[in-house]
Parts: sequence; structure tokens; C-alpha cells
Amino acid sequence: MLFWRKKPEKPKTEDEQFAEAIGDLAVDLDRKEQRRRRRRRRVMLPAWLDRRVLMLLAIIFMIILTDAVRRENAEFTATLIDFGGAVSVRPRENAAAAPAQANQDVTDGMVVSTGPQSYASLEFPDGSVTNLGPESVLIVRLLEYSRGGRWRVRSLVLEMGRMWSTVGPNFGEGSEMKVFTPSAVAAVRGTQYAVTHDIRKRKTNVLCTDGYVEVQGFTGTGTWVGQGAESEIGYGTPPRAPSWMSDEERRTFQMQAILNRPIPPEHWLKVAELTMTQALDAPLSILGIGQCSWAVGSADFARRTAAQEQLRRLMQFLEGHEKYPLFVNPMTLAELSIPYDEATRMLRAFNGNSILRYDCLAQGRSYRMVVEARDKKRSRYVLTPIGISKVETQ
Repeated sequence: MLFWRKKPEKPKTEDEQFAEAIGDLAVDLDRKEQRRRRRRRRVMLPAWLDRRVLMLLAIIFMIILTDAVRRENAEFTATLIDFGGAVSVRPRENAAAAPAQANQDVTDGMVVSTGPQSYASLEFPDGSVTNLGPESVLIVRLLEYSRGGRWRVRSLVLEMGRMWSTVGPNFGEGSEMKVFTPSAVAAVRGTQYAVTHDIRKRKTNVLCTDGYVEVQGFTGTGTWVGQGAESEIGYGTPPRAPSWMSDEERRTFQMQAILNRPIPPEHWLKVAELTMTQALDAPLSILGIGQCSWAVGSADFARRTAAQEQLRRLMQFLEGHEKYPLFVNPMTLAELSIPYDEATRMLRAFNGNSILRYDCLAQGRSYRMVVEARDKKRSRYVLTPIGISKVETQ
């Protein structure tokens, strides 16, 4: 006999089975209720915060975000706020000119030209102003705004004539504004200055009435032009030492009334909205929302790769010369015998749509070219006959 064999259970009556089922159901309902209570505790909201309030808050947030993106997109546009005489605007350099319109938007690649006894005034979103004098040609090469870094980059090309500018206090720390001519580069921030270029003599004059302007020729050492001074730069020559400007030149600044108007601080709402989009830079960039989203023009690593690729192409052009050129126009690369349209496409990979600097070394047997990529950190690269190296900047 197997004494350990379990005795068969006595069959349950219908009443016992029913009671057991009721007990199991009660336990199951109790467990569900406990889980429901735990979920309620996790998402417990104030009594006033119902779905309608949440929906209203979401709508308000979207309105504010939409307005913030609108303000960002405005950073890529200048406005023709005033003009007189024969003023024309071209959508790009090789396009036909059309008469200027009041409050016309001017964006990258557009060309503003003035005839005899004519003028034009451009205003930027931060309040900065540029006045174009008679018989002048100005190319708006690049207007850029970095959401993540809150800095601006502006590159203007004065092909001929004269321009006066005021760069206001709202331009931003770390921002860059450069004016290129066929013989010089003027880098300015937070100052009032003028640039003239004589197309026949191939000479540029840079004058300053407030602050300082850094002036570079295509070769040699640059100089700083301070308040009340001017410097002359010829094609392929370093800037002359600064000298005091004449009374006649001072009066030309006084005649530019629009330059002397006060620039108020940016509205608190704009500051708050741009701060919000800066904090939301990553998701907005991934979604490609806004003109300054890096997803629109490619991610940072792609922009760094593009800069290096164009440097390799520039190296091929440089190696095609028996002797390296003594200097190179940073905005056109004309001395490298690169077709203008192709050079323009290559330069778009670099910050400011230009190279930063070119130096001919060892009497034409070597060279050094410096550029910045268009990523958020503006990564810097150096090209030599040996190859490309990255410069670590602080």
C-alpha cells in the first residue's frame, strides 16, 4: 500500500463552488481597484486643471512658439525702409534688376543698386541700419542666425560706392558682421562706420566715428581703425596706418540722420521667445521647424564635413599653380582662377560665405588658409600643402 498517495478531494458542492468564485472575483476587483488608486495618485492634478484648461495651455504654448519661430525667421531678412532716386533690387547677381519697393524684404544673394543722387536704407531685425550712397552696389551675401548660440553672422559685399552703417547694442555677443570690398575686409560689432570703394583705383577706405573696426587687406597685417580715424587699403596691399578723418568726412556721417536715431532695447517678449526656442533647439532642429533649424541645412557633423570637402577642392586648385598666389580675395577666390559661380558654391560651406584668411609663405612655396565651418561652434580648420587640420578654439 502506498501510504503517501494523496487522498482524493471530496467534490465541492455547488454552493461551495459559487462561494469560491465570488471570493476570487472579489480579490480580482480589489486588486484592480488598488492599481486604479495608484495610477490616480501618480497623475493627481489640481481640481481646476481639467482637460479644457490643459487644452487652453497647449494652444497658448503653440501660439507663443509660432511667434518665436516667426521672430527667428525675421533674422534672415533685412528691410528696405527708405530710398530715393533710382534704386533697383536684383534677386541674385546675374538676374535682371527691378525697381525697389517700399518695405521690400532683402535676403541672401540679393543686390541693391543706387543711381546718381540716390540712396537706400536697410534695417536689420536688431535695429542696425545700413545707408547706401549714390552710385553704389551692395550684395547681401549672408544673413544668418544661430538658435542654439544666439549669435548672428552678416556678410555684405560693397562692389562700388559708399555705405554708412550703425551696428546696435542688440546685435549680440559673439555675433559677426563683415563688409567685403574688392580689396579689403572690415569686421565690425557695436560701432558706427563707413566703407567706400573706388572701383577705378581699386582702393577701399574705412572710416569710424564710434567704437572700433578691424580692417584687413588681402595680404599683410591688419589694423584697427578707432573713433574719428580712417584707413586706406589698396588691392593686394596691407591697410595703411590709421589717420584722422577730415571735417568733410565727419559731416557725411552727420547727414545720415537715420544712423543717429536711438536703438531701443529688444522687447521683453522677443527676448523671452528667443530664449524659449534656444532651450528647445534640439527638438525644433530635429523636426526642422524654423529657418534656423540645423535640420534644414543639415546637421552639425554634415556642415563640418562639407567645410572639409570644400577645403580639399580648394587644395586641388592651389596645387594647380606653379607658384601659390601671393594673396586671395576671401569672398571671390578670383586669384585661384575658379569660375565665380563655382567659387560662390564652394564658399557657402564656410562661415560668412568666405574664407577667414589666406597667407602665402616661403616666397610662394607654401601657404596657409584658415576657414570656419557653419556648425554651431564655428569649427576652425587650417589648410596647408600637407593637408587639413582642425584648430581647437576656446
